[in-house]
Amino acid sequence: MKQILLSVLVLLLSACASTNWSTRSYQDEFTDQKTCRVVYGTDFGKGIVKGMGGIHYYPFIENGPDGVVFGIHNDYDVPVGDVQIRVDGNSFIAISPSETPLRFSSSAYQIDTSYMKDIEGIDSEAMQNSMKASMENVQKMSSPYTATTGEKAEEIISQLRVGKMMKMRIIGFGVNSVASTTGEYTLGEELREALAACGI
Repeated sequence: MKQILLSVLVLLLSACASTNWSTRSYQDEFTDQKTCRVVYGTDFGKGIVKGMGGIHYYPFIENGPDGVVFGIHNDYDVPVGDVQIRVDGNSFIAISPSETPLRFSSSAYQIDTSYMKDIEGIDSEAMQNSMKASMENVQKMSSPYTATTGEKAEEIISQLRVGKMMKMRIIGFGVNSVASTTGEYTLGEELREALAACGI
């Protein structure tokens, strides 16, 4: 009986420690738009970690409608905030929620400013643009993702390809401190194969 319990414990611990890189494919139900995502960890391992309490953050790399995206999400769909990424001895790269593509954000909000038309001294177009920009920022700040695209994403991915270890620090919406959540993620051949499978 003790051997069976020990075997079950070893299996559970290895599943929990099994934090490999893999790919997931998604297709939008309405637009049929396809996305390929490289993710860290298994669903089973993440489920065990989630059951232990706390918020856990995971990196992802995606090839989709915004081009190549590098980002971070968590297992409770709460806002992530600012993040720092450091691969091996390279300088850290900061990612802000303001860089996150809108499709990773919460539901879109529309504010009707039509009542401001033809009011003397009010530029209704400027007001509409200002309100739209404000609402987009609110959407990005409340997103359970922090992500970046373009040159910054490409730079991070280039470092990941040749690196051995990535450190990720979640600053959130506060001040960077020793109390900020930090995690380490092993890089290597498995990641390179997953990137290739997603055409990255």
